Amino acid sequence: MKKFTLSLVAILLSVWCFGQNKPAKTEVSSLSQSKTSFTNENQSLHQPQPKIFYSSEKSSAKADYMTQNFDGTWLSGSWTQTILLTAKTWQQNNPSATPFTTVDPSSLYSAICPYSLPTELQNEYLKTPNITGTSGAISLFLKFWAGYSYNWLPVGGQGNPGATLRCLISTNSGTSWTTLWDANNTPLFTAWGWHQILVDISAYKTAPFMLAWQVTGADGDLMALDNVAVYEPPSNDIGISAITSPMTTCNLLSSSEPIVVTISNYGYSPISNFNVSYKVNNNTPVTANYTGTINSGQTATYTFSGANAANLSVGGTYTIKAYSSLSGDVLASNDTSTSVIKVGAANVPFSMGFETTEDISGWTLNDANLDTYYWGLYSSGTYAHTGTQYISYPYNMSSAADDWFWTKCTNYIAGTNYVLKFWYAQELSSYVESLRVKIGSSNSIAAMTTQLVNLPSISNTSYIQSITNFTVPTSGVYYIGFQCYSAADQGDLNIDDISVDIYVDVNENSEAAKYNVFPNPANNLISVNAPEHIKQITIVNTLGAVVQNETVNSNSVALNTSSLQNGLYFIQIETANGIVTKKIQIIR
Repeated sequence: MKKFTLSLVAILLSVWCFGQNKPAKTEVSSLSQSKTSFTNENQSLHQPQPKIFYSSEKSSAKADYMTQNFDGTWLSGSWTQTILLTAKTWQQNNPSATPFTTVDPSSLYSAICPYSLPTELQNEYLKTPNITGTSGAISLFLKFWAGYSYNWLPVGGQGNPGATLRCLISTNSGTSWTTLWDANNTPLFTAWGWHQILVDISAYKTAPFMLAWQVTGADGDLMALDNVAVYEPPSNDIGISAITSPMTTCNLLSSSEPIVVTISNYGYSPISNFNVSYKVNNNTPVTANYTGTINSGQTATYTFSGANAANLSVGGTYTIKAYSSLSGDVLASNDTSTSVIKVGAANVPFSMGFETTEDISGWTLNDANLDTYYWGLYSSGTYAHTGTQYISYPYNMSSAADDWFWTKCTNYIAGTNYVLKFWYAQELSSYVESLRVKIGSSNSIAAMTTQLVNLPSISNTSYIQSITNFTVPTSGVYYIGFQCYSAADQGDLNIDDISVDIYVDVNENSEAAKYNVFPNPANNLISVNAPEHIKQITIVNTLGAVVQNETVNSNSVALNTSSLQNGLYFIQIETANGIVTKKIQIIR
């Protein structure tokens, strides 16, 4: 599966290219997209190697021996790099997509290394100058932010040959290197995002040393580095660095759900016998005493269970805040960690216009043909149907498309009639796009067994609405998937304003007989009569595409159908009492 499943938190639809401005028939730079998966999957927590821990907050330092945020001249401060692939090596860039902005909220720069193709072996070094003057430190730590997705890094992960991001240290000016940290050994990071890494390097404080970040292998993921610091930590400083369970899930949780937190010792003194607490949605705190000992640079896991567990049995959004309390703690700002989770599937009706104010978490995507071209979110008042945001597939000059995105998990009820609506267009009339829409029990290609819409020849540059009625065979959770399967070197396929609602119809046997559509077959004119005021008439072809739409405010209307080709159509007559669908044939 390609590097996405969008918690576009996360993205989201996220990887999703939030806020990009995309001209037509222009290839999208790989620097502004990640191949990674946003996923809500709650994998088991892997205990990292000793003296490496993961933090969501910063600690105060007694002394800073080196800092770098890559916001100035590239490369600054005597940093150097070793380049194997000129186009796929470290460079200064700022992908605007979430979650890059977690580190740079003011949209400044980071160090970025683009991902390579399976045949492009990378061995790209980004190196500090020699760092000196650290021998007087009681302890010495390295802190940096790394951005990547573990889903694509392990050797053989997602079918890739194997690639990783490493942090190395050298005490002989770069002649030889020792690995301090390797992304392939940290499966705690299961989704694309920024992660703060802290490494105890006290063993190297008496000798001048260099640090390096190495991207090595092929077909891994976009790597990112930011806010590097070598510093001496304070004596007493602990905090909750993560809430690892529960995670967002389509399933309902229990009335006695364990809350699992990670406690990090940011200081250089061992800590023990202190309180940890959590509260859900700002309700009454639950407090427990941690009696173990956590050494400098170490982490520990604590589980609130039994009487201290949380009642998360009702579907909805929960804000879980966990925090520590240690006498003499010098920095309170990193004591707290917050997690927002969503429990249970969504319900119909729902709509998505892909605007920045909308919650796109749970929407996912898949670059099935592994060509690094896939659906992304873009910002343009010109190409959006409404607002400024829309989702688009950018063409590949050499490969046919095979790219999916899915709605979030949603509850559907057997026997209920639903209506799927969305707007679609492509950007150049001389090209043809192809789109399928399917529904299935999971956000995977294998589960997409029921086709709802097939639009094999999209040539319209103005948005057209597709309207399709459907039911599900059994009640449960389903996903609707959109697949672009256009030929190579076409245009850009845009989709906006997707919605699913309950289809309200008038009983065909009794009330529908009062609605007249004639003549049938028709030629260039169709008359429609109804027993009450008609609000709107929509003509849909057999592919689900809206071919004509008329706003009406009377009991009868004559429709000019001269622009319709011969064939079968469905006329949807909407009144205050619901929607009646009639079949009509055009024959000339």
